[in-house]
This record gives sequence, structure tokens and C-alpha cells, in this order.
Amino acid sequence: MLKWVDKLFHVETINNRRTDIQLKDNQKIYSSTQADVIYSKELGLAKTLFKENKAAKKNALAEYLPHSETKFTLISIAYSFVRSLMFIYKYKMIKKYIYKKSKVLDFGSGTGDFLRYFKRKGHKVYGVEPNKLAREISKKKGIISLPDIKKLKETKFQAITMWHVLEHLPEPSKTVKSFHKILDKEGILIIAVPNLESFDSLHYKNLWAALDIPKHLWHFTSNGLIKIVETQGFKLAKIFPLWFDTLYISYLSEKNRSNQFPLLFGLFKGLYFNFKSFRTRNYSSLAFVFKKTTL
Repeated sequence: MLKWVDKLFHVETINNRRTDIQLKDNQKIYSSTQADVIYSKELGLAKTLFKENKAAKKNALAEYLPHSETKFTLISIAYSFVRSLMFIYKYKMIKKYIYKKSKVLDFGSGTGDFLRYFKRKGHKVYGVEPNKLAREISKKKGIISLPDIKKLKETKFQAITMWHVLEHLPEPSKTVKSFHKILDKEGILIIAVPNLESFDSLHYKNLWAALDIPKHLWHFTSNGLIKIVETQGFKLAKIFPLWFDTLYISYLSEKNRSNQFPLLFGLFKGLYFNFKSFRTRNYSSLAFVFKKTTL
């Protein structure tokens, strides 16, 4: 029924969910003068391997501000509006697992907007954010965040969230393990990451914007992420799609292609990828809810 769309926009299609049949072991899914990205079938993830390029490594570890705090353009305004809608969605995602006045920790809290929304809902909020300028902006909004998780005085949280942060960290397993210690007995951990098995990833290949080299050190499949987190004393409870991410990533990917109309093509393809994902659940980004278990 939608073959004409595939042909018009040169969209690749697959009949079943993208699995390791498409992603081969030791497959090089990205290569540049800065780094290679190599996929491991056993681990269900890909890793960014830097070449002898000090500038690339420095860029990967550099602190940066969220998109909405930079320039006031049409895209940034739209991004901020959508992000506000996503706060509502994220709250509905989490509220069934926590109670009133729960302690919520956002790891990689940025400029504090997510925590400010939760604070208005009556929860006690805490943030960890390495970027000094972001912490200062957050403080002006009434949200205090700390530069390091070790500086937290609170030891038991009902919820810990990570929104597109884990892929930036050198040691994701070690970070997840540290969360297990400070979560309440019935606490939850929510991790949102780009989905390496998504339709837009398959379509754009090495130009897929969510690869974000050199800032993203890891690139997860669903099974790969679940394996890492469950090994550290958690059990998957539910997976939520992040629909708007598909639109934004498709737009950025079209820019990577030097498309003259990246917004038009990106939005159209993003909507199409979301439509196809209703069956496979392979959206561009996914949010995973994990419950704490005993190690």
C-alpha cells in the first residue's frame, strides 16, 4: 500500500524487525578520520573507536548545552514546544511507578527543565549535571544540580532518569551499577537512548544523525541495552516510544545528506518511519523502564 512512498523518497523497507541479520558481527557501520563505529553481535551494541585524533576525543568528552538554550530559531522554538509536550508524556510514563512527593534524580539534568516540571507536580527533585553553565541556568530556575553523583547526600531515590545520556558515558555498566545502590527497594530506572535497530537508522546508515560522532561513545540495540542493565540488578518493566525524536533525527539526517529541503523531507520521512514502527516498535528512540531487583 505504501510502496509508492518508498519509491518516491527512496525509503528502504524490511518485512520484519531489524535484527542481527542486518547488523553483522564486527560490522563497521561508520568510518571517518575521527573514529570508526564497530558493531558487536554478542553484546548487541556498537562502540565508537577513536583513531589517533586528540581533537575528536576532546570533542567527545566536551560539555555542551541542550539545544533549546542556544539560538532562538524556528527549529529551536519548535524543539522547545515539543519538549514541553514530552514533559507531560514522560510524567505519565513515570507516575504509575512512584508516589506523591517521591525523590526523583535526573542524571544529566541539563538546564533543569525536566526537573522543574516534576517539582511543580510535588516531587522532591535532584539533578546531576557536569556542565557548569547548565547548572547555573538550572539554579536560576530553582533547581539545584550537582556536578557529580558522589556529591549527593540523599541515598534512596524512588526514580532515576537518564534522557539520552548513557550513550555519552565511557563506562555505562559502571554507571548503572552505581544507580542500584542509591535506588529505593521498589525504585525504577528510566533510560532513553537512540535505537540502532530503528527504521531511520537502517535508512540513513552512516548519515544517521543519532550516531552523533564523536559525542556518542555507544550505540545500543534494545537487547544490548537490556542486557547491560539487567546484569546490574534490574528487570525490564516496559518500553515507551519517543515519537518526536524520529522527526527531529530524520530532519538532522537529511541535513547530513545535504538535502535542499531537510525539514520537509525529514518530517515526511519521520512520520512514515513512525507509522511503520507501530507494528515493529522499532522507533528512532526508546525509553526503557527498569525495576530494581536483588543482585
